[in-house]
Amino acid sequence: MVFMKNISLSFLVSYCLKQNKSLTPTRLIVIETLGKYKKPKSAYDLQKKINALGNKLNISTIYRVIDFWENLGLIHKIKSINKFILCMQPSDKHIHMLSLCNKCENVFESCSKAMGLNFEKSVSHNNMSIDFNSSIEISVVCRACK
Repeated sequence: MVFMKNISLSFLVSYCLKQNKSLTPTRLIVIETLGKYKKPKSAYDLQKKINALGNKLNISTIYRVIDFWENLGLIHKIKSINKFILCMQPSDKHIHMLSLCNKCENVFESCSKAMGLNFEKSVSHNNMSIDFNSSIEISVVCRACK
């Protein structure tokens, strides 16, 4: 079983074990379903798809599972549209830059380091540290929508 963006079942199991977390069938079905999409999906979109396949999950369960994966850094929340997408580089410890096309909802993920941004240095001036599971969302218009 291989998910979009090359996240495999073995990767998920290994990732969970390293974090001392368990991979339950409910957790697996939610991330597997999200991984089938190229664009961000809402919790309600995921619930509809999962329930159509014969699994009956209520929305609070979906949100709890999304929180689980988000806290592990495997899912990003696109706050402006309240939707979720898989992280393309979950093992990297950096600030994820999410460029969201506000016309077609395509998300382009990049890393702050690759863009030459040093947020760690910026916050250290105020004696703070960065939560590396966080992301910065930027509204854009992609080439296809121009």
